[in-house]
Order: sequence, then structure tokens, then C-alpha cells
Amino acid sequence: MGGRTVSPGAALLRSSRLFSVPKPLPEPPSSTLHIGEHKSPTMTRQYPQYQAITSPLSSREKGDWGFKRPFPLKSTMTTSTPLIRVKQVDSIENVTDFGSAADHTLSLEKFQELKIALSIPKGSERGGMVSRSDTWRKSIFEEDVDFTETRTGRADDKRWKFRGPWLARMPEGDFVAYLEKKVRPKRAQFRQLLKERLAADLTAQQTSAAKEHGTPPPPKITTNDLTEEQFTHYVRSLRNDRATLYSLVSKFLDLAPLGQPVGIIQTFLSTGDNAATESPYGKSGPPPSHPSAGISYLRTSAYMENHPVYGPQGRRSPVLARVVYPRNGPHAAKLGVGGFVADAPSGENEFNTRPIRTRVHQHRKMLSGIQHLDTTTFGGAKAYVEPQSASIDPSGKVVVQLREAGTEAQLIAKEYQGREHVYSEEQGSTSKQQQRHQQKQQTQQQQQQGSEADTWRVDRVTDEILGNPTTGPRA
Repeated sequence: MGGRTVSPGAALLRSSRLFSVPKPLPEPPSSTLHIGEHKSPTMTRQYPQYQAITSPLSSREKGDWGFKRPFPLKSTMTTSTPLIRVKQVDSIENVTDFGSAADHTLSLEKFQELKIALSIPKGSERGGMVSRSDTWRKSIFEEDVDFTETRTGRADDKRWKFRGPWLARMPEGDFVAYLEKKVRPKRAQFRQLLKERLAADLTAQQTSAAKEHGTPPPPKITTNDLTEEQFTHYVRSLRNDRATLYSLVSKFLDLAPLGQPVGIIQTFLSTGDNAATESPYGKSGPPPSHPSAGISYLRTSAYMENHPVYGPQGRRSPVLARVVYPRNGPHAAKLGVGGFVADAPSGENEFNTRPIRTRVHQHRKMLSGIQHLDTTTFGGAKAYVEPQSASIDPSGKVVVQLREAGTEAQLIAKEYQGREHVYSEEQGSTSKQQQRHQQKQQTQQQQQQGSEADTWRVDRVTDEILGNPTTGPRA
């Protein structure tokens, strides 16, 4: 089948940057999740909304970025990161509203250099904190969690995309509007669904009773055969069984999971269709996009690094993190890692103020800048950490989990940067000293042997001159 012939106008529109720029992404539905955080209009947003655009140097020198008008050279040629985001192609002032997109682009490059595999949030994860038992995290690219449609024959619901909202973080105004526009118009349809379910249950009960008595099965009950009293009694029984009722409502409206109701005994006893749906996003909420957010496609972090001198390493290469916010009461200190802010590693280490009880860790000292902001160290207090995993929260924020870096891994990382000399000083120096000592001993032996040979020869010559020759060296 031959290719279609495209008109010159269609080819021009296809290759035009003006028509190829996608629409900006909307605000995440849970943008108000982190209430109380400092927000500034000039700070880097925690999620990108506009596409980053670049241009080759030959075109950038002319101001050509693929749009209908050239961009000013004063703002596009005096930067080392020629990346822009276009907010409006034609603003009210008849100019193109654009700004720098280096913040999100460089953050993406730094995150990919960390080589972190994205994982689904654990059920015990609250606000980015993970318990010690959750050491192994499941990848978001696993087959049983990376899907968007409901699978038949399975009681759990681990998909990440839902048509309905996540009720836990909806603002009050949006929640009232959702009830009026989405829920109330479907009341009659849901009551019809309940009638069909009730008719099916009554038919199954009558069929089972007929089998026990050995009689032929009665005719199938339809929704028209139900009385209003039967339906009212059925609705009252569902109101007392919140687990079953929530399961029906969530499936009907396709709501994002909220987790199992707390304090309801029948929730833990119910099975089959009455069981509450199990979802990894029941506590933290579903992400606004694919759980990977397109920033990493690694399926696992279980790989071994091979050092050219020391061979395979048991721990990954650590990265240098900066203390950006000291510890505040029970809240852990904040560290900046590759352009992302993460909580300090938990446990007995240099980032926590816990009393150290074991003798093994008595030599450790608290890192400067953990309890109070360090203003004396140039560039702020820094420490090596090991990125373990990352996940995307409902507001689109990248939550990075860190752990303490090993001592040997830190030494190797410092040696790579030229700050330490592990091999030459600790291992190589000993062998060099031994070689020098051996060479010195060999030189002394050679000199001693040479001096003895020279003495014997002088004595031989002397004896020959004096007329008393000898046949060998003197004792």
C-alpha cells in the first residue's frame, strides 16, 4: 500500500513547531495536599506543565525557535541552558510569552543520573515516611499493577487510573459540585443496579433451596417482581454493611480507593464480592499521571556496580546531599539530592539525634546542620547518602527515599573525586615501602660483595708485587 501524498500546506503544518506544541498539563487534583508549605511565585514547581523546547545554535543565533516570530537574542543567547517553555504563542501584547525551562530539564537529567527505580507506595507510607520493614519495594512496571482497566475475576483493584475523583483530598466546594453534578443524576441508575443485584440474590437463594428439597428450580425473579418493602429492607441491610455498600458505590462511580474502613469488623471478615478493594494507592492516593511520570523507566535497582580497581561493589555509589532544612522536633531533616528534597535517612546514624546505645556506633558524631542551620561551612553542610527508591504522590511531587551510605562506598566515592587516596595511601604505600626496603637491602648486599671482591683483588696484587703470591682470598 503506497504512502499518501500530502499537500504542501499539510506538510508545513505538520513540521511547524506552532502546531506541534501540546497543551499544558492541568493542575493535579490534589495540589492542595501539602498545606502549610512555603510557596513562592518564582520557585520551581514540583511538577512540569509545559513542554521544554530547544533550538540548534545555528538557528538560535538568528532568533529562530520554530515559531511565528523570532525571539530576542539578549535573553536566549546569554544562557548556558538554551531551553524555554512557551506559555502563550500570542499574548494580549502580541508577543510570545516564554520563560526558561532549564529547571525541570536539568532536574530530569540529574534524576536519571541517580539511576533510581520508581516504585508503588507502600500501604504503611504516610507523608513520604516508610517503615523499616518495607525494605523491598515493588516496581510500578510490574504486570499486576501497571494497567488501567478493571480486570474480571479478581477481587483486588491495583490499577492507577480511575474515572472518579479521590474523595479524601477533594476541596469542599469541589466535593459539593461533584455530588450535585455527578452523583445525584445517577441515583435512579444505581437503584436499578441494586434491584438487579437483589433479584439475582433472591433467585440464587430459591435455586439453592430447591436443590436441597429435590424440587425443580423456580422461575427466575426479575426486578418487576420485587416489592417496595423488599427493596427498602435490602437498602437498610446495605447501610449496616458499609464494606459491601462502599464496594458497590466505588465500582459504580469508579472512585479512587480510600482504603478499608477503620473499625468495621465485617470489613475484615467479608470475602468475595463483598471484600473491600485492595489498592496500593488506598492510603496515599492515586497519582495524577502514570506512576513513573515519565522520569525513569528502570524496573529495579538491584544491580551491582563493578569498580575497575576494587571489583564488584556490595553498595551503590553514594551521592553528595546538602542539608537544606534542619530537624524540627519529630520531623526529620530535609536533604537536597540532585535537585529534589527528601527526608534524611532514618535509624541510628549521623542524621538523627537518637541516643546511641551500641558500642559499634559510639564513634559517630552528629552531622553539622542537622539540629541547627550550618552557616559556617562553605556551601552548607553536606553528607553522602544512597538513593534507594522513589515514588510519585497525588500532587505530582517526587518522593525520594534515602538510606545511609556505607563507609567503604563513601571512601571510594571520595577517591573518585580526588578528595581521598584510598588505594595509593592505604594499600599501595605499604607495597611501595616494602619494595624500597628490598631494593635498599639488595643494593647494600651488592655494595658489600663488591667491596669484598675489590679487597681480595688488591691483596692479590700486593702479594704478587711483594713476591708472596696466594691462591685465594684471605680469611
